[in-house]
Amino acid sequence: MKNITYLILFAFLISSCGNEIKNKDAKVEIEQGTKISEEDQSTKIEEKTPEEKPQTSTQDLLGFWVGNFVPDKDGEDKAMFIDDGYMWSRTNKINISIDQIIDSLVAGHSVVAGNDRPFEGTIEKLDNPERYFFQVKEPGDNKYDGEFSFTIFMEDNNLIGKWTAYKNIEIKNRKYMLNPKKFTYNPDIMLEDSKRYIDWNKKIETKEMMKFDTDEVDEWIINEFATATHLSYKINASNRLLAKSEVENLKKGDLTIIRNCIYARHGYSFRNRPLRVFFDAQSWYIPVHADIKKDFTEIEKENIKLLLRYEKNAAEYYDSFGRG
Repeated sequence: MKNITYLILFAFLISSCGNEIKNKDAKVEIEQGTKISEEDQSTKIEEKTPEEKPQTSTQDLLGFWVGNFVPDKDGEDKAMFIDDGYMWSRTNKINISIDQIIDSLVAGHSVVAGNDRPFEGTIEKLDNPERYFFQVKEPGDNKYDGEFSFTIFMEDNNLIGKWTAYKNIEIKNRKYMLNPKKFTYNPDIMLEDSKRYIDWNKKIETKEMMKFDTDEVDEWIINEFATATHLSYKINASNRLLAKSEVENLKKGDLTIIRNCIYARHGYSFRNRPLRVFFDAQSWYIPVHADIKKDFTEIEKENIKLLLRYEKNAAEYYDSFGRG
């Protein structure tokens, strides 16, 4: 009888150990994103002590933070009114990349308006454990270098701050609210219908005499700007070789956008203002590099050659956006 009792007790202990191992496996699965039941969730919360609550690591702050780089104070009156119904507020898309954090020291780089600039500085953990304050500086050997000060609010996934240029450039102060974004090259991504491309550096100006009901005659100036059509939204030069017949009759603006869309997919930061305004409006676009020559695929290289060949001799497409 004693032997039977021992066997039952031993079997019970083995069964208990098995249950404990299964519970441990469940916790590991939770960390890997496995779906758990409401019962498991409530048990997990009750068993947790304050000391076990996961804390934000500074390594969680690494990566790209992307959003609008907006004129502050002195830049409010520097918006460019291209013509009636079209303007540029002088806002650019910026990528603040936090690359390394060691103790209280931080290193990274900013990418905006065709400039890729390194920065170094300090990080300070604020009283709130989910907030970190950064003070970082660019080298100062570039006309557009300056100093960033920003706070990362981990509870909202926001990076909010200001930037001040070292030199007295046209817009010396800017502000920004950024969110974390991961860049992935995607050859299949297409343009969104978000903002028209207008090259305000190329325009035709004509004068027209207008007669009103009062018999008064006034001279109006009509500006027609080089632009693109919606044909540029339909052709992808990154995921297949283009045929000569597809591009030979396109207008110059369409060829320009199709070619530059290759660069945008690779995260190229545009210096050309009209192109920058156009691509900044694309939700998927992230300025990552100022030099992408080594990143092109063989398909893209061939298509760039083809597009440039026709772009050089193509006719401009002009459209009127108002009268002034």
